[in-house]
Amino acid sequence: MLNPRTLLRLLLVVVCGMTLSELASADEAAARPNILFFLSDDQRASFMGCAGHEILKTPTMDALAAGGVRFENTFVTTSICAASRATIFTGLYERTHRYTFGTPPIADELVAISYPVKLREAGYRTGFVGKFGVNVGKGLTQIMFDDFKPLNRSPYFKKQADGTIRYVEEIAGDHAIEFLKATKPGQPFCLQVSFNAPHAEDGDKENHFPWPPAVDGMYEDVQIPEPELSDPKIFESQPDFLKQSLNRERWFWRWDTPEKYQKNVRAYYRMISGIDNIMNRVLGELDRLGLADNTIVIFSGDNGYYKAARGFAGKWSHYEESLRVPLIIFDPRAPQQQRGKV
Repeated sequence: MLNPRTLLRLLLVVVCGMTLSELASADEAAARPNILFFLSDDQRASFMGCAGHEILKTPTMDALAAGGVRFENTFVTTSICAASRATIFTGLYERTHRYTFGTPPIADELVAISYPVKLREAGYRTGFVGKFGVNVGKGLTQIMFDDFKPLNRSPYFKKQADGTIRYVEEIAGDHAIEFLKATKPGQPFCLQVSFNAPHAEDGDKENHFPWPPAVDGMYEDVQIPEPELSDPKIFESQPDFLKQSLNRERWFWRWDTPEKYQKNVRAYYRMISGIDNIMNRVLGELDRLGLADNTIVIFSGDNGYYKAARGFAGKWSHYEESLRVPLIIFDPRAPQQQRGKV
């Protein structure tokens, strides 16, 4: 089983097992792989075409899996955005980093060992675009990232200086491409593109899952199957604290009638297809710039999502739908026989 903590350790060992003082030459620096890390928000492991989903259209994720390795047993230990993202940055379990919603910022000494800091120490140019999802001490993002462009939802559609309205993930894609264009020859980079989607817009009780215009109409004529484990007996078998939890409260927001369920699942799927489109744009620019052949591409999620399974909404609790996340690692340098593995 691979969790984000283990993934981070492997990544740092393989990619930056040297300090700046150990770099032998500019040629060696140029040969080190770049890293492009896409992270989605509230996406269960099975919500990709390459994972066997019969409805979702995710051609970019599918192509990465076909040319790389897709991990089926990737789990988070704490299924909530803030704690999970702190684990991704630090490589530590929540019980150690002690960060989640409502806590003080991640401790300065833990920021100092975070993966962006370690990569910068190894000579990498680091960038971040999108949902940061954690708090750190004042000025510490400057030691983590050379280029830091946080973007939050609420609202997903944002008014620009020229008066136009743009979807937040389209803006994230633009920032990612700008970062890639600024890459200098011989300097490796690590860019994290951290999507807000497909996280629901919690403040809007009508349009829970805003999607980008590019995917208007997708899935409109598809009849969505009933949620997994939807037998009422399964919900009734839960302990009282779960039956009275936020998992159940938000089920009434989004999933408690067939009409709501059909509408909101279609919208949620559009959001996933929307970020797949953005990934395709960014990867296209990576290729156009001649960087693709030396760039490891990672796709993962911060936590799973019930989507009405077991009579629940959201994540937060201990079942597989909440804990299991997608993970694809594509390394263009890998031998052909290692590609397309699960």
